[in-house]
Amino acid sequence: MKKKIFSIILIITIAILAMSTVVSALSFTATMSTNSTTVPEATEFTVRIRVSNLDVGTNGINSLKGDLKYDTDVFEPISEASVEGLNKWSASYDSTTGKIELTKNMFVSSTQEVLSITFKTKSGVTGKKGSIAFNNITASNSETDISATDISTSITVGTPDATSNTTNTSNTSNTLAIPTITSNTSVGNSTNNTSNRTTNNTNTANKVNTTNTNTSNVSSYVNTMTNTTSNENMPKTGVSDTLLILTVVAIAVAFGFYVKIEKLNKDM
Repeated sequence: MKKKIFSIILIITIAILAMSTVVSALSFTATMSTNSTTVPEATEFTVRIRVSNLDVGTNGINSLKGDLKYDTDVFEPISEASVEGLNKWSASYDSTTGKIELTKNMFVSSTQEVLSITFKTKSGVTGKKGSIAFNNITASNSETDISATDISTSITVGTPDATSNTTNTSNTSNTLAIPTITSNTSVGNSTNNTSNRTTNNTNTANKVNTTNTNTSNVSSYVNTMTNTTSNENMPKTGVSDTLLILTVVAIAVAFGFYVKIEKLNKDM
């Protein structure tokens, strides 16, 4: 009889582990991005929020919420008009609590931008840094709440550094060599050669400037993405309550089986 009891408890334990594995697999990633991490004072800029890596069940998610936090000494207060849902997501914002709620009339199971928030830097704050964070992020697939890691970005108030291109172009131009004209070269040919060299030098400088501009843009993009994603960790599952309920139910069922078997033993 003890073997039967042990077998029943073992089966229930395996069932709990199987269910917890399925539930804990639900997860998604939230990311925050902006077109620049350096913004002049008294200037508007936009922050976008995207969801990806959606392992959220068969349907997908159709709602998302979180708490918006930002430095009010660096950024102007925002209103509901500053918050806009993207890709047919509807957004609402409570300025007193900072709560943002998003809903959609269909399920989403692939990478998608869901939210755009417009901020404005204050005047007289050049040189300061301000942080923007979206915390306590939770999505729903109409059956289960699924949590994601808090996300944030940092904005520096000031003018983006544009001197690097000039410096690089100047250094490159100094390395351009002009061939020496020999004494038997005619004046007309000398003039033409000089003109050609001037044209070539101009074209080369333009190419260098274009290359530096592209390099600067790539560098800015990389810096933005590095700042945005540096705070990301593995997403949370948000299923501790569900696992607790399953455990309690399993224990209750096992105890019921045990009492019933004991009663049968006494009757026998």
